[in-house]
Amino acid sequence: MDPRYSPRHTQRGAANLLVALVLMMALTIVTLSVARTQLVEQRIANNHHWHTRLFLLADSGLAKGSELLEQLYSLDWRSDSDRNAEVSRMMLADGMSDIGTQLVFERSDLSAAFVLVQATSGRNDGSGLQARASQLVRPLSVLSPLGEFAPPLVINGCLDPITATLDVRPLNADLDQAGAAVWLNSDLHCPPMAGIDPHQGSITERALGEDLWPVVFSVDRDTFIAMAAEQTDLPADARTYRVAEDGDLTAGLWTQSAGTPEHPVVLYFTAEAGCPAFAPGVQIYGVVFIDTDCSEPVTSQTLELYGSLMINGNLNATDALLRLNHIQVADARRTRLHFPILRGIAVPGSWRDF
Repeated sequence: MDPRYSPRHTQRGAANLLVALVLMMALTIVTLSVARTQLVEQRIANNHHWHTRLFLLADSGLAKGSELLEQLYSLDWRSDSDRNAEVSRMMLADGMSDIGTQLVFERSDLSAAFVLVQATSGRNDGSGLQARASQLVRPLSVLSPLGEFAPPLVINGCLDPITATLDVRPLNADLDQAGAAVWLNSDLHCPPMAGIDPHQGSITERALGEDLWPVVFSVDRDTFIAMAAEQTDLPADARTYRVAEDGDLTAGLWTQSAGTPEHPVVLYFTAEAGCPAFAPGVQIYGVVFIDTDCSEPVTSQTLELYGSLMINGNLNATDALLRLNHIQVADARRTRLHFPILRGIAVPGSWRDF
């Protein structure tokens, strides 16, 4: 043996080897830990990327769904017994093969004033990763929410003494739960109404203000007149919004029946046009809004209307037989007046995503 090599040198070499192994093991653990941390961070970043992308697509689908509510009455509604509601489903074509977005519309029944719009975007790779956004939306037609539930007769004035029958059939007429038959302005002090058969409905006073229009319509007069002008060239039975003009009257009489139970109309008589007299036998489905006092009788014989007669002033019904019916009388499924949806108003505080 080399006299310079001793057991002490052997022990020192073994100790150095052990330290080297420990350091190598520690370095390996640190390296693996860093790699694992980077992998986890990469997965988190990837999931965050997908979540953000899915959420943006779901939010975009929600906005698209609100626009599609303009076709509310033409959507394919199906009964959902599990939710005790009506549901309409559709897939949005967004041109992406890796993500699909489903829209679900839900309402409690045909008369529901609110619709739940829900958009769900999910990956198509079977991972189950999804983002969902929902919003309660109040679809608005040309009528205000209050106007949609208007009774057959709304008078922003007083009813002149009558000597004939005013036959008013409200929602659920002749039943214990009959709705309002007439709305009157609570700020006016009119003589008691006589000669009315409300069919168990109530004669209710409401704060209608000086101008009835903004109470029952969701658009102003100029907007409505413009909407009616856009439909001037349509056949009479295809028009929804109409403004009476001089050429529509025959010897001062309105002689045209208008609307159907499935396609009601809004017929507007401006203050300049005055209050018309309706010819015998005229039938109207929808809303008749007269923007002035009716100081002369509105008909000499019979006027039959299914919807609502709204007078922005006093009403003279002397010697007339007015049969004013809630739209339900024409269509038993309806509890309010339905017109094409113009826009949807999101209900504050009802938005959510998860």
